[in-house]
Amino acid sequence: MAFCFIPPNQAMAAEAVPTCNPSATNGCVNGILQDASKKPIAGVTITLSGTEEATTTTDANGDWAFSVGKDGSYTVSMDESVAKEHGLKAATATVKVEKNSFDAARQVVRFDKPAPSDTSGGASGKSGSTSGSTASGSSGSTGSSSGDGSSLGANLGARFWQQLYSGVIFGLMLGLMSVGMNLVYGTTGLSSFSHGEQVTLGGLMAFVGTQILHWPLVPAAIFAIVIGGLTGWIQNEIVWAPLRRKRVGTMQQMIVTIGLSMALQYLFQFFFGGDIKGIVKSVPDSFQIGPITTDMPTLVSAGIAIVAIVGVSLFLYKTRLGRATRAVSDNSALAAASGINVEQVVRIVWIISCAMAALSGVLLGVYLNGISWNTGATLLLLMFAAVTLGGLGTANGALVGSLIIGIVADTSSLIIPSDMRYASALAILIIVLLVRPQGIFGKQQRVG
Repeated sequence: MAFCFIPPNQAMAAEAVPTCNPSATNGCVNGILQDASKKPIAGVTITLSGTEEATTTTDANGDWAFSVGKDGSYTVSMDESVAKEHGLKAATATVKVEKNSFDAARQVVRFDKPAPSDTSGGASGKSGSTSGSTASGSSGSTGSSSGDGSSLGANLGARFWQQLYSGVIFGLMLGLMSVGMNLVYGTTGLSSFSHGEQVTLGGLMAFVGTQILHWPLVPAAIFAIVIGGLTGWIQNEIVWAPLRRKRVGTMQQMIVTIGLSMALQYLFQFFFGGDIKGIVKSVPDSFQIGPITTDMPTLVSAGIAIVAIVGVSLFLYKTRLGRATRAVSDNSALAAASGINVEQVVRIVWIISCAMAALSGVLLGVYLNGISWNTGATLLLLMFAAVTLGGLGTANGALVGSLIIGIVADTSSLIIPSDMRYASALAILIIVLLVRPQGIFGKQQRVG
C-alpha cells in the first residue's frame, strides 16, 4: 500500500476521505490494501493513530485515504484476524511524516512481505518499501547501541549507498528529459520552458492507457510516446516553423514557450484534476542488492532510459540524419549552404525530443508511483541546470550534467534537510559555471 506525504504549513485534524489531494495545508496517508496475490481487499477497517487519529474502510478496489494536518509518526493498523485470513505478514505499520521533495513524496508499505532491512534513514529519490512487520515492536528497541558508534557508522554507510543509487536512477530519468531539450536548443537556439509539460503529457497518457482504456503497461507506454512525438510535430508545424519563417527572435519564442507551459498546465489540471495519478496500481516486490533496496520496475525503467539515451547517441554519430543534425547544431547557415534541409532536421528533432520527454514521463510515473499535472514543471529547473552544466547544445553533456545533478541532490540529503537538496545541486551548477562558463562539454567561444 502506498503512502503519500506532503507536509502542511498549518495543523488540521486527520480526516478519512475518499481520495486525498495534497496541498499546502494537508498531507496524505493513503494506499491500496492487497493480499499476497495482489488482489484488493474491500470492506476492511483501517485505523490511523499517532500524531492524529481517524478511521476509514477500504472500498471495492482496496483503496483508503486519510488527510493529515501535522508532521509526525503515524501508525496504520487493521484487525489481526483480517491479516491472518489473507496471509499478510502483519496488521500494523508505522511511518513517519516528514518534509519531502516531489520525487520522495510516496513511501510503499507492504503487509504481505517480511520487513526489509532499514537502509533509508530519510527521504530518498524514491522511498523504499517498508513492511508492516516493522511496527511489531517485539524486541531490540532499547539495547544494542554500542559506545563506539559502529552501528551509526554502518547505518550512515548504508544510507549513502541507497542515496547514491537513487541519485543515479533519478539522474538517468532527468537525462532522458534533458537530452531532448538540448537537441532542440542546439538546432534552433530555443530554450523551451514547455518541455516539462511534454514530460507530464507522457505520464498522463500512460495513465489514460492503463487506468481508463485498461491496456497493459507496454502498449500504454507506446501510446504515450506516439502522442508525445505527434505533439512535437504539431508544435513545430503550427507554432515554431511559422515563427522561424517570420524571423521572430529566440527571446520572443522563449516567451511563447512560457505561455504554452502555463496553458498546458491548466489544461492538465482541468482534465485530470490536481491529485496524483497512478500509472500502475500494484505494489512491486522489493529486494536487496548489497546495501541497496530496490524493485524490478525501477531497474527496468533505468535500463530503458539507458537504452534510449544510447540509441540517440548512435543516431547522432552513426547515421546520415544524425550527422546532419550535428551540422545544423554547429552552424545552421553553413549546413543549409552545403545542401542540408535544415527545416526537415529541426522537424525531426522536435519529434524525437517530445517523444523522449513522453517516455521519461512514463518511466518517472512508474518510478515515483504516480504522475501529477505539474510534474514536469517541478523538474524544469533541474533540466535547465543539467543542460547548462553539461554544455548547451551537446547531447552527451546533458546526460553527464543530469547524472551530476541527480547524485548531488540525493546524496546531499544525508547532511542537509531533504527539501533543500535541489538547492545543493544548483549550487554545484553555479560553482562549475564560475570555473568553466561553457559547461563541461561546451565549446569555448569568443565574443566580440
